[in-house]
Amino acid sequence: LGATVLILLLTCANITSLLLAKGESRTHELAVRMALGGSIGRVAQIPLVEGIVLCFGGCLLGLPLAIVILKLLIRLAPINVPRLADTRIDLRAVLFEVGLALVCGLVVGGLNGLQVLKRSPQEVLSESSRTTSGPPRAKLRSALVVGQIALAVILVSGAGLMLRTFVNLLSTDIGYKPDHVLYAITVLPPSRYPKRADVELFYNKVLDQLRARPGIESAAASTALPLIGEYNGAKLQTTGMSGGDRAPEVVAVNEVSPGFLETMGVRIIDGRSIRETDTADAPKVTVIDQESAARLWPHQDPLGKLINMDDTPKPVWREVVGVVAPARNRSLDIAPRPSLYLPLSQGSSGISFLVVKSLALPAETIRLLKNVVADVDPNQSVYFSETFAQLIQDSIATRRFLFLVMVFFGAAALTLSTLGIYALVSFLAASRVRESGIRMALGATRGRIAWLVIFQGIRLALIGTAAGLVGSIFLSHFMVSLLFGVRPFDLSTLLSAVLVLGGATTLAALVPAYRSARLEPMQALRSE
Repeated sequence: LGATVLILLLTCANITSLLLAKGESRTHELAVRMALGGSIGRVAQIPLVEGIVLCFGGCLLGLPLAIVILKLLIRLAPINVPRLADTRIDLRAVLFEVGLALVCGLVVGGLNGLQVLKRSPQEVLSESSRTTSGPPRAKLRSALVVGQIALAVILVSGAGLMLRTFVNLLSTDIGYKPDHVLYAITVLPPSRYPKRADVELFYNKVLDQLRARPGIESAAASTALPLIGEYNGAKLQTTGMSGGDRAPEVVAVNEVSPGFLETMGVRIIDGRSIRETDTADAPKVTVIDQESAARLWPHQDPLGKLINMDDTPKPVWREVVGVVAPARNRSLDIAPRPSLYLPLSQGSSGISFLVVKSLALPAETIRLLKNVVADVDPNQSVYFSETFAQLIQDSIATRRFLFLVMVFFGAAALTLSTLGIYALVSFLAASRVRESGIRMALGATRGRIAWLVIFQGIRLALIGTAAGLVGSIFLSHFMVSLLFGVRPFDLSTLLSAVLVLGGATTLAALVPAYRSARLEPMQALRSE
């Protein structure tokens, strides 16, 4: 919404600047109308109507464009946006657009009309038609262009921050390797599988059949899955703690079958993974991540240590048999939560997830998975399945969408501000044609004339970028919750935005500068 308001302000400033430039060429016409008896209200209606007509014309052209953009946004937006599919441009939206166009037309036309009526007819008619625009009008046009550049800097820097965030998310070490891995969610009804042993038997049959199929590298089951949740939490107790003392941190507990860590690509730092021999009757074991080991036993070897996560009166001591690298289990932009892994046969939580690693196409693997589940129990089905890479993409879908929106607004702001600079510098260069002819007649080089024109654009660009930097520093703090791996005040991002705007505005000033430099002195002196 904030970016939309900035674009609206930038567009209004652009239209106002263009109307002021056009009104300057009609100053004598309006003065003559007033001198011949035209009332102030009648004369003021001319720029007012022009502003309304322009805004309504933009409204009519923008309506079909808005429909197309809305459809595109719905396709690009994350699926977790509520009632997004029901969004449409109805009569209320059209009426709002028309009302907004009317308000903008009144503001733009009214501002231009006030500038026209500031000077009396006698003052205008007593001046030469070759006189350049007055300082107040020139200052207003310059201020509008400066405002456009400042707004563009804010939007372009915002797009740059979102780009940095998106790149940082994609390059984050997530702690596992999602390549060629897909997951599936299955829900077994308690009426058919009342005991934990029945549930384990179902999943063991599914895993055995999957591992026997060609193209399947590995398969495993678990009670939780990274980026989805379903983790149980527990506070751990070590043998060195007295009474009912517990570690303050809550760790995420995941009960996994043998091969889960290998299928997910979790790196084993020390010790071993969960094995087939870790059955319900075997000694209780666990695998913890490096962060948990460092907090429980700093500067010590955690292998062989004992931990308890059950009630203190009836502790169940588990031996640490392995240490793995931390994995981001909640979100890519949140630090990994300390984790431990229990053998599936030694746990008690509900099993819901299957993970499969295969070099076959995802569609083929999913079809195979569904067939295997149906073979084991024709009454069961796969509730949901997709690749783990897609799951990662879905987890950053909101930021990707915001990044695309900010890029769109930044590009629009860059285009509008560049057009504003081009229009203003072109108008100023045209109003100083006779002055340029006199300078060249007195010995000024064409390069000097071109530089004078370019300098007008550069001066406005410098002022606008300075104001935009201040605005970016202030407004970027509202984006803190959307950023990852980059500060709101990121010097490289702000400098990049300034360079982009500076380069675009300089190029916009080159065209009128080139035209001014090509003028012949006698031709310029004859111009009106």
